[in-house]
Amino acid sequence: MEKNIAMIKEIIIVTDGCSNVGGNPAIAAQKARQRGIRVNIIGIIDQKAQKEKPFDEIISIAEAGGGNHEYTYIDNLYQTIHSLSYKTVSTTIQEAVNQQLKELMAQDLNEMPPSSRSKLLNYIDDYSEEIPLCCCILMDYSGSMASKIQSARHSIIDVLDSLKNRKGKVDISILAYPGERVDDCKILLDFNESKEDMKRRLYQLKTRGGTPTAAAIEFAINHMEGFIYQNNSSLQLEESSVG
Repeated sequence: MEKNIAMIKEIIIVTDGCSNVGGNPAIAAQKARQRGIRVNIIGIIDQKAQKEKPFDEIISIAEAGGGNHEYTYIDNLYQTIHSLSYKTVSTTIQEAVNQQLKELMAQDLNEMPPSSRSKLLNYIDDYSEEIPLCCCILMDYSGSMASKIQSARHSIIDVLDSLKNRKGKVDISILAYPGERVDDCKILLDFNESKEDMKRRLYQLKTRGGTPTAAAIEFAINHMEGFIYQNNSSLQLEESSVG
């Protein structure tokens, strides 16, 4: 089976409510998907009050972005981010495997004999740990997150620690929204920065304002694509120098 996926690109949104500033986040998520970036979203459940409207929006964002959605209490955020990211990588690889199977054998993974299917699932598990991952985590820093943000900070640090154990290369950026303006984000951790660079920013930033999720997704798309383009340009320059 050919390993023809160069990199998994994903955005993970962590929010406790529906977007209330700026455009339609589902349209922004669809744009990300069209550019090869999956959009996942985690809805932080308030134990005191649960509203259906934010849940509906969370589902629509995930569906438009070709990703997954989960609901969780703030204390379980770390485990949810970790499992959601793994699910994205595994799903992307499985879709690629299915595509190759259809082209080569006119069948998909579910139609294969159990023994052959088991081998391919093991392959997917192994490759999931090896394939390069580029991820933007979008943290909702709006006013409604004030009581939850301390736990969210700890969860983000734990996620960064856990990714160190991954075999494949991981490029990760942590973005907080809203930023200074409604249509931008605050970069808490840029690609290629160390965790120590992030900690100071993470704890200094205060929650405030509304929830411009669409603008945040647009910002994350541009931020990720800019990083990947710069990396590819640097790599091509190095190769031409060696040649």
